[in-house]
Amino acid sequence: MSKKAQNNVERDPFARSRESFEQMVSWLNGPQAPSTEAEMETGLFERGMEVLRQLLEARLRVLSERERADLLRNKPEGVELHARDRQIESQFGRVGFSRYGLTRAREPTRFPLDEQLNLPPTMYSHPMRKRATEEAAAGAWDHVVEEIDRTTAGHVPKRQAEEIAVGVAQDFDAFYAQKPRPANDGSTERVLLCGSSDSKGVRMLPQALRDATRKELEKEQAEAVRGDPMAQKKARQHDKRMAIVTANWEQVPQPRTADDIIAELRRKPGAKARRRGQRGKSRKRSLPRPQNKRVSASVEKTQQQGIAEMLDEADRRDPGRQQELVSLIDGEEHQQTYLFDEARRRDRTLLVVLDLIHVIHYLWLAGWAICRHDAKRCEAWTLRFVRKLLTMPVERVMADIRRAAQARRLTPKQRKPIDKCLRYFQKNASFMRYPQFLAAGLPLATGIIEGACRHLVQDRLGITGARWDLPGAEAILRLRALHASGDWDDYWRFHQQQEATRNYPSAA
Repeated sequence: MSKKAQNNVERDPFARSRESFEQMVSWLNGPQAPSTEAEMETGLFERGMEVLRQLLEARLRVLSERERADLLRNKPEGVELHARDRQIESQFGRVGFSRYGLTRAREPTRFPLDEQLNLPPTMYSHPMRKRATEEAAAGAWDHVVEEIDRTTAGHVPKRQAEEIAVGVAQDFDAFYAQKPRPANDGSTERVLLCGSSDSKGVRMLPQALRDATRKELEKEQAEAVRGDPMAQKKARQHDKRMAIVTANWEQVPQPRTADDIIAELRRKPGAKARRRGQRGKSRKRSLPRPQNKRVSASVEKTQQQGIAEMLDEADRRDPGRQQELVSLIDGEEHQQTYLFDEARRRDRTLLVVLDLIHVIHYLWLAGWAICRHDAKRCEAWTLRFVRKLLTMPVERVMADIRRAAQARRLTPKQRKPIDKCLRYFQKNASFMRYPQFLAAGLPLATGIIEGACRHLVQDRLGITGARWDLPGAEAILRLRALHASGDWDDYWRFHQQQEATRNYPSAA
């Protein structure tokens, strides 16, 4: 830089950015201007990022000079001043400036300008941290680094991106503890209060497994065949930790008939699109969309803790416990035990619905045996018995299944899937009152929680070859839950407030 340019910068911190802008205009309007729009856009992006970086750095230096002048005029008694340089990795690139630290005897050094600007303790700016976190919630860690390098002028290495995600996710529980009760946006006064839970395995590093699972993994590894590189390897059975996934939502009741459900089950791919094109024709009734949906997932918490938090959310929405909680389950025994224990502890009434899709699975297995592995006959048999389940008590349906099996004169081995189906029905009969559920307009399937398991857990944590440590997996689950629940923007504002309180308690 020439002496003249240097003097201009000292008098005007924005002189360099003005000069860079003028150079960009000259490049765009000069004889060497790019000939295609793509070249123009690419060149403007690169040059524009540098101008923005210079503008940000100039503003920080203006604030630094103001702080210096103010402290020299009004130096607090008993305080030592220390000028300290600081760098920030921003979306426009790395910027540097100087600020003063204030040191009192036996007290940590304070940096007033850091407090004023709410700078994070690490070098990555809050917008950069937000960007890295959003990319981490969407894709693999290598993808995070590549996307930030491609779309910004900054850089975040892989390990630092993981640390940022863990730090950003730490206020998840505090955010929902203070979140206002959702408003009832339903078109009627009566809205169903619904909840559901399920579990999904996440492949973890050995040290992140629960104790019992880790011991089984060590035993499995000790028994593995070694030495023969062509020996068939057994599938890993004990390398996963279960993530508990929960969902809370409200839903306007929509009474339906057995015909509505059967029509939906028999719908073929593409039928929905064809129905949209049939203007003026009658359409089948469908359930209204869920309202105020909140999903959550945790690999740190147990299934019992997750279900307890699902009921905490129900209590937050209905503190007087005046509504039944419509709880959709899949028939897993521990899930039922924890659900009923928590409900009794809170004196909350439950209306439990067994997921119809799981029921159809067991019906199909029974039909496959009764129809002697004839797919077309099995499909017709299954639909016929689904209709029976939707129109009559489950005890009568079980009796009809027994009679159908007896008429076939099956061997004990052939009867196994039928007996399995009947045991499942017997155990869950009180949750299979489908005629009453249809008349009351209740949801019958756990589509919301199944979708949450796939979206929150499998689509990100189930990436081929991925193995997770506990903090990283928990952070990603929380971040994806915030996005899926539509709470990310509110959470980010809350997190920045919490960061200011944590990092600068004296300024709070």
